[in-house]
Amino acid sequence: MTNIRKIGLLLVILSALVYGGAVLAQQPTANAGPDLYLTSGQTTTLQGSGYDPSGYSVNYYWSCSGGTLSGYNVAQPAYTAPYINYGSQATYTCTLTVTNNYGGSSTDSATIYLNYNGSGSGSNSVQTTYATYISNFQATLNGSLSGSNYSSVNYAYFQWGLTNNYGSETPRQVLSSSGYFMQNIADLNPGTTYHFRAVVQVASGAILLGQDMTLVTSGGNNYNSYGYGNNTTGALNITKQVIDITSGNLNWQTSVSASPSDVVSFAITLQAGGQDVHNVIVRDVLPANLAYKGNLLVNTSPNGGDITSGVNIGTIYAGQSTIVSYQAQVANAENFGFGQSTLTDNTTVTSSEAGTQTATATVSVSKALVYGASSVSTGLTNNFLTDSFFLPLLIIVFCLWFYFSGSADYFADRMKAKFKK
Repeated sequence: MTNIRKIGLLLVILSALVYGGAVLAQQPTANAGPDLYLTSGQTTTLQGSGYDPSGYSVNYYWSCSGGTLSGYNVAQPAYTAPYINYGSQATYTCTLTVTNNYGGSSTDSATIYLNYNGSGSGSNSVQTTYATYISNFQATLNGSLSGSNYSSVNYAYFQWGLTNNYGSETPRQVLSSSGYFMQNIADLNPGTTYHFRAVVQVASGAILLGQDMTLVTSGGNNYNSYGYGNNTTGALNITKQVIDITSGNLNWQTSVSASPSDVVSFAITLQAGGQDVHNVIVRDVLPANLAYKGNLLVNTSPNGGDITSGVNIGTIYAGQSTIVSYQAQVANAENFGFGQSTLTDNTTVTSSEAGTQTATATVSVSKALVYGASSVSTGLTNNFLTDSFFLPLLIIVFCLWFYFSGSADYFADRMKAKFKK
């Protein structure tokens, strides 16, 4: 193998190592979703999600210490809790592992509480489940009654208050069979933690109590036209980052350097706090000299929408995150002045609980100066024969040959004889 081929092979290997290292440095994220409170045999959907910061596809794998799944290689499989005898309590763990195609991986777990602190008699129990539709001043409380040893008429309601001593109760509603029930509570204070539990009174007068749970109302005292707070704290956290795909700079950050015509990718992470966030809409306002290129993904799944018109995400559940990514292209060089130009990309996110929120990321575009012609003499004439170093070299070679070959003496003798005549 020649030295040139060896050097070429070495450069290829070094390039692969550098590029591969940049890819492997980006680890995917895993989110197994919120902990769940279920009754024996109940089925629900695990709210798993995953994302690779480099924009590559990810793989999912679930493992659970108890219960069954509808599939082990999807982000959100159906989970069915195992059956256990009433009076016993069980805790199970479902772990989500997210991997990319470059060996990176991360894990996260959700805990399944089965009949946790539930109460009842025989095979009957009451379960408190997560509150939903939480805003500044109201929420919906949810519970369930399981078993079959009940009369045809039972009364379901909720106890709630600032502590687990409660102090307030919802009106009693008739519950003719086992199943789910819900009730709204109102006149709550913004940004406040409330305790609640489900209660069922059977015909015999026995009271069955569900476990204690908490909810946190949206924060802030400013209300929009829908009655939701604009200064929500922790309802929905938003971050925005960008990379330069053309240059191969795959380090996600809030600002990236780019050249004209480069393609960049933005990623917006929407993280819900301790409550569900509803009617989430994401819209991007691209600045001049930054054109939308599509490739819109929502949690790694292609989306046919247009981020500049607004994408309806729907509901982001408590503790869940949703990542929206898309690409844009920097304008050609003639659209920029010499030096550095900063393009600020703005994203607006609206939701029922959090009102209107914004996030930004910037692209710093550099256009190098092209210097004009110099007036300093360089000795060049733009004539090949005059400027080339080969002409004087040929003259020198000819002169040396002329001298050492004896032609010079012959030429001198001829000239001498000619002048004597």
